[in-house]
Amino acid sequence: MATATTVVILREDLSIPGEAYSEEGRCKPAALQRRLFHLLDEAKPDVVVLDLSRTPGRGVATISAIQRLSSVPILAVCASDASCAHDYRLAGAADCITAPLDILKFNQALQRIVQRADGRAAVPRAQEVDVIAFAGINFHLQKNLLIGSAGARARLTTVESRLLKHFVVNPWEIHSRATLARPLYGKRCPLTDRAVEVAVNRLRTKLQSVGVAGERLIKTEHRRGYRFVSNASLESGTE
Repeated sequence: MATATTVVILREDLSIPGEAYSEEGRCKPAALQRRLFHLLDEAKPDVVVLDLSRTPGRGVATISAIQRLSSVPILAVCASDASCAHDYRLAGAADCITAPLDILKFNQALQRIVQRADGRAAVPRAQEVDVIAFAGINFHLQKNLLIGSAGARARLTTVESRLLKHFVVNPWEIHSRATLARPLYGKRCPLTDRAVEVAVNRLRTKLQSVGVAGERLIKTEHRRGYRFVSNASLESGTE
């Protein structure tokens, strides 16, 4: 990798491989969460690598627990069939990779996550493209138009279009309501969070109308904001 990356490796129960635990400490989730919180605060890792390869289907709750403790992105290691990868991404994992690990693919996944978190990912700027594709939807920026995979259409307002544009070029990150208010309203930023909440709910409804579950695509992070849980492809093109 081009730069050194600090990682913390966890099991599904939030324990750390190779670290000694008392029987009581290993059995109490609260104790493991406290230990993990202090570790993340001290080590300040770039990525949490979560080994879910031996516990298929049980990782969603663990991903949520880590996100309550820290905003560090999560790389989930899945079982070889990768059947749970979609659920893990919806739960908030930044990326997934299958076991046994290929060291080259592992390093590439870490690089993608770190670049995305640092805002250095080499993707075109939204204003340079005509269409953004995500989750089976084509978002036509110039027309403020959504077209679903089955042909259903929904016209966005200017605010909804700005909101979706912000989400698709900054996927997987947690965005506070205050952070979202500025690109939506600029200097006319509302004094309360209510306007952002209304815009998010209306956008979810329109996503639903073209075939995507809006609340699963734009997740509410309790007391923290919102997270857009889909990668996007930015391209030039016409309808």
